[in-house]
Amino acid sequence: MTEFYFVRHGKTEFNLEGRFQGCRKDSPLLEQSLKDAVKLGGYLKGTQFSAFYTSPMPRAQITGQKVLEGMGLNAAIQTVNDLAEFDFGFWDGDLVKDHIQSETYRIFMEEPEQFTADLMGGEDYYQFTQRLLAACRQIYTSHPYGKVLLFAHALVNTFAIKGMLGLGFSEIRQQGLVANTSLSVIKTNDFNHFELEMWNNTDFLQ
Repeated sequence: MTEFYFVRHGKTEFNLEGRFQGCRKDSPLLEQSLKDAVKLGGYLKGTQFSAFYTSPMPRAQITGQKVLEGMGLNAAIQTVNDLAEFDFGFWDGDLVKDHIQSETYRIFMEEPEQFTADLMGGEDYYQFTQRLLAACRQIYTSHPYGKVLLFAHALVNTFAIKGMLGLGFSEIRQQGLVANTSLSVIKTNDFNHFELEMWNNTDFLQ
């Protein structure tokens, strides 16, 4: 049995400003986010993990470092490029409000199956989900027993987990994304059948 513990990075300046923040752009974590990551580490303290993985984006890497600090650990966190956030193309870094009235944005949010990468020069949901599941399958293959802790992003964590559970893109979108510094846990013993143990938990931040 492999248990995937997915952590979303803390809130960033781009999050605060309401900007798209994908795999091309990064912005600093807020000071509170660093404290929140340490709190999450305290919550996870004592949990025995086989390995730690992170997106290549600094906001995820720093969140991971602070979580391990809260756990009292000094361990290596391996970078997995395919855990990077969705590729928003030329939208990346733009204010969401500048696109929210466009037909492209409506399709992106409401008809994700119809969304194509050329609409903003990035990737589509199929390409995105396939790379996430491939990355998770490789991690499962490397750790068929035990717990692994992953530091990534809102769309990454949401679409990886709900994709494992077999949900369609529209249903995933309708159910919403995970919050900053949230913890979600899913387990499998064959990477074909999955059980969701925890979803979007932020109780430890109170």
